[in-house]
Amino acid sequence: MSREIIDAALETERQRRHHGMLVQYVETTDASLQRGWHGLLQQMRASVLSLPRIRVRPQTLSIELEDLLAEWRELWNSEWFVPARDRHVTSEWTLQDVIAHVASWSKEMRVQSEMLAKGLNVPYRILFEKLGGPRSWNAEQVGLRREQTLKSSIAEVERETAQLQDLLLKVGQPILFAERTIGIASSAAGEPWVKSIAGIVEMRCLHDRLHIHRIREWNRENLAGEF
Repeated sequence: MSREIIDAALETERQRRHHGMLVQYVETTDASLQRGWHGLLQQMRASVLSLPRIRVRPQTLSIELEDLLAEWRELWNSEWFVPARDRHVTSEWTLQDVIAHVASWSKEMRVQSEMLAKGLNVPYRILFEKLGGPRSWNAEQVGLRREQTLKSSIAEVERETAQLQDLLLKVGQPILFAERTIGIASSAAGEPWVKSIAGIVEMRCLHDRLHIHRIREWNRENLAGEF
């Protein structure tokens, strides 16, 4: 997935919100973050369908994950980031909670990718509610990490990303693109999503970059000049 596509989708979301076509950015719940992800997913699907198919190799996806980590490190190393860890980004989540959330999905997507690499379907389901994504699962996972430090959550993101990169370089092309049911299901019919390992990597990058974008916006709107 190219950076240009993601940047274009994010810019489209920003412009639509500016012109009143989306709910104004005054929502302060983690549901707003998940709603934004779903909206971005729809935009991405429309964009990708209009592009010519390109050859994707394991190395390409590994580099994409490395670039994603570079974006995270830029945020993590910002002078305001650690001092702001206990500030609320939403009504429910602090900045540290958001990183814990990202860490939980970094682990989950690595685990599901390993199952697909073995030719297995994921035997459990994380249910996406109609609005706001898997709210119950997200709350549970953030709660499990609430006692750990911000440094620990960051280390988990780093570690899980490295393990996913290692996996990519071990599997062949057929396995990389073989689609199977994964551990995510929509609430409408409870039908599981069907993804390949490559598709999970795409979803991981999309999810993380949405949160990176949201955190940057939050910083500009709430912390300007404080640090």
